[in-house]
Amino acid sequence: MGRTGKPSDGRSGVGSASWFVVLPDLVGAGRVLRRLPGGAVLVAHRSGRPWVVGSGTPVSQEDGVVVIGGAGTGGGAEVAVRLGLDVLAVPVGRGSALDRVRAGSCHLSASVDGGVRVQGTASGLRRVFHARVDGVDLACDRADVLAAAASAPVDEDVLAALLLGDRLPHPLADLTPWRGVTAVPAGSALELRSDGGTRTRRWWTPPEPVLGIEDGAAGLRRALEEAVRLRGDAVTAGPGGIGAAVLGLLADRRGALTATDAATDAATDAATGKATTRATDLPAPLPCAPPGPLPRLCGHGADEVAGAPVEYLHDLARRNPRAAWQHLAAHRARHRWAVADVLRGFADRRDHRAWLLDQARSLHDDAVPPLGWGAPPRLPPWVSVEAAAGVAALLRAHSDAAPLAPQRGRHSHLHRVRAVAASCRVAAQVGGGEFPFLDDRVVEACLAVRAEQRGAPWTRAPLLTAAVPDVAQPRENRTAAHPGGDRLDELVEDSPLTALGVVDPDAVRAQLAVPEPRWATALAHTLAVAAWRPGGAHERP
Repeated sequence: MGRTGKPSDGRSGVGSASWFVVLPDLVGAGRVLRRLPGGAVLVAHRSGRPWVVGSGTPVSQEDGVVVIGGAGTGGGAEVAVRLGLDVLAVPVGRGSALDRVRAGSCHLSASVDGGVRVQGTASGLRRVFHARVDGVDLACDRADVLAAAASAPVDEDVLAALLLGDRLPHPLADLTPWRGVTAVPAGSALELRSDGGTRTRRWWTPPEPVLGIEDGAAGLRRALEEAVRLRGDAVTAGPGGIGAAVLGLLADRRGALTATDAATDAATDAATGKATTRATDLPAPLPCAPPGPLPRLCGHGADEVAGAPVEYLHDLARRNPRAAWQHLAAHRARHRWAVADVLRGFADRRDHRAWLLDQARSLHDDAVPPLGWGAPPRLPPWVSVEAAAGVAALLRAHSDAAPLAPQRGRHSHLHRVRAVAASCRVAAQVGGGEFPFLDDRVVEACLAVRAEQRGAPWTRAPLLTAAVPDVAQPRENRTAAHPGGDRLDELVEDSPLTALGVVDPDAVRAQLAVPEPRWATALAHTLAVAAWRPGGAHERP
C-alpha cells in the first residue's frame, strides 16, 4: 500500500509529530487502519498484510532489512525494522537476536512466522505502548495515538499521580493517563503472538557495578564517541548543561559540530575553547543537498545516567560503613540533613513493598527522611481529598511490584534513568532533538561503575569529567521562576485537572500569587499537567 494522503483530523492527538503503530500478522488486523487517520502503511508483512503504519513514508523491503529513521540512520522517524534474520545472523525466532542488537536509539521490530516482536530502548526513551483496538492487539511508540484509536477514557487517579512530578515512584511511573493503554516496561519487549495473544518478555539486564572510575571512564568515553558518531557527520549542539558541553566537544573533535542553540553557545564555546558557528551564520544549503534539520545533540540525562542518587549511601553503609560515613559528611552539608534523620535512614530495613504502603499513608507528610527507595512522594496541598485518595489507592494496588533492583541505590538509579527518559521523550515529541546519554551503550557503561565512585560528592559529575577530562563545566543556573498573569489562571481553569476535580483551582491561584512559593517545584509540575490535554500534542505531561 502507498500513503493514504489524508491529513490528521486531530483524533490521533499528535498533529504533525511522528508516530508508528505495529500490527500483528493476522487476518482482519488491517480493519484497525480506519482508527488511525493520517497514517500510511510503511512496511507490510511478507503475507502482504500491514505491519508498520505511521506518519512516515512507505519503504520497500530489500535483503530482509528495513530501517526507518532512528539515531545513526539519518532520518527523523523512531523505528528501525528488521525482517527475517537479524543483522547478527542469529534467527530472530530463537528470541535472542534482538536482545543483542544495539543500534543507537531506535525501536526494533521483527516479524517471524506470524509472530511480531516490538521493543524500545533500555532507558525507556524509545518506549512501547500496548492497547487492544477493535479486538486487535496493537503496539505503538505513543500512548496518545493508541488512546485516540481505542477511544480510551482518562484515568483520573493516574492524572492526579502525575502531580508528584519527579517524585512519582516506581511502578506508578509506568502507568499512562488512559484506561486500557499500558506501557511495556523499559528493557522489555512486547510479543504479538500468531494465536492473537500477547506476551511481555524482558530482553535487557543492567550490568553489575564492578568497575572503578578509571576503567569505567574509558568505557563511557568510547560509548559517547560512538553515540555522537551514529548521529552523522554534521550535528548541532542543543541544551543540557555539562552533558551538552561534553557532546559538543566530542562532535567538534570529529569536525561534525556545525552550529549550536543560542542558549548553549556559551557552554559549548567553553568546552571547545573557541567560538562556534551560529545557526544564522550558516550558508544556505546547495540545491542538491537533502532537505531537513541536522540532528541536535541534547545533553539531558547526563547527571541522571552518569551520576548516582543519594540512596547509594544506604547500600554502601552495609558494604563499607567507614566509606559511607566519609561520603555522608559532604552529602549532609549539601542536603542539610539532620543527624537523626540520617541515622533513621541507615537503620531502615523496609522492603520496597512496605515502603510503598507507608508512602500511601503519608502523601501529605512534611517529613522527608532520606535513603529510602527513592524520593518520598508528596502531594501539594491543592490536590483534592478524593484525588489524594485515588493516588494512595494506586500505591497500595501496585505495592507488590518488584523493585528495579534489590539494592535501594541501584533501584533509585534505574528509576531516575527511566524518569529522565520519559521527560526527554515528551520533549522530543514537542521540539525534536537527540539524547545520546540515553543510548543503551552509554547507559550500560555508566551502570557498570560502582555507585560510590559515580556519586562521590566532592566533585561534580566525577565519572563524566573522568571520561572527558578537558571539558569545561558550565555554570549552573538554579534560578527557578514561574510565569504569572491571567494566562495561567485560564490554563488552570480550563485544564482536565479542574474539570475532573483533581485540584482546587483557587488554591493553585493563591500559590501563583506568592513570589517564592514553598511548593515551587510541585507548582511547576501542576502547571505542566494543567497544560496537557487528552488530545494534545504529546502522550503525557
